Amino acid sequence: MKTADWGSEEQVSATCGLLTMVRRESHICEPDVDADWHLVVRCQAGDTAAFGELVERHKRAVYGVVSRIIGNREDVEDVVQDIFVNAYRAIRSFRGHAKFSTWLYSIAVNVTLKRLKKLRRQSTISIDDPAHDPDKLVKLEPRTSSDEVVIERQKMVAVKRAVDSLPEKQRIVVVMHYFEQLPCEEIARILNCSVGTVWSRLHYACKRLRSELDWLEQSW
Repeated sequence: MKTADWGSEEQVSATCGLLTMVRRESHICEPDVDADWHLVVRCQAGDTAAFGELVERHKRAVYGVVSRIIGNREDVEDVVQDIFVNAYRAIRSFRGHAKFSTWLYSIAVNVTLKRLKKLRRQSTISIDDPAHDPDKLVKLEPRTSSDEVVIERQKMVAVKRAVDSLPEKQRIVVVMHYFEQLPCEEIARILNCSVGTVWSRLHYACKRLRSELDWLEQSW
């Protein structure tokens, strides 16, 4: 029986190197923890404007996570709204044992997974769609300078579709670790699981992505 080759984090990161192509160009700076806590205290005291400030500080990050997990823009906007509604209703239960962003991400993941269950029976990409065929997505032709932008776009589409094809649990940790750049320890707190579980999901996700994107690397 073939055993799993775990390797180092650097090796697994290298295996998923193509993921950096679809990461946001400038990562969103994490809001100040003390400022978040101050706003939470105000909100718990009945200051609705304080919650509005929390939404403004975190909505872009939440939107990014949800959009990478779900994809459909209309569904994403609905889910993001539901996430903040849930957060507002539960704000009095927040005690500051974790960062507000960690607590909010936990709500985001739970709400997003519930929506995915409703969408699971819907097909987002037809198997007859020629754009879903790797051989048609990236043509093996010599590149010219005028082709660079188009080719990079094709590569990004291929990577996004590969990530979308991952099982839910693997896709979530890939989005959080490689796109949102969250450490495994924080992801574990968000998902209420062990760091080892997060690492295992990342490992198998990267192996699967490597297999699905191998044709893309060979074409260059």
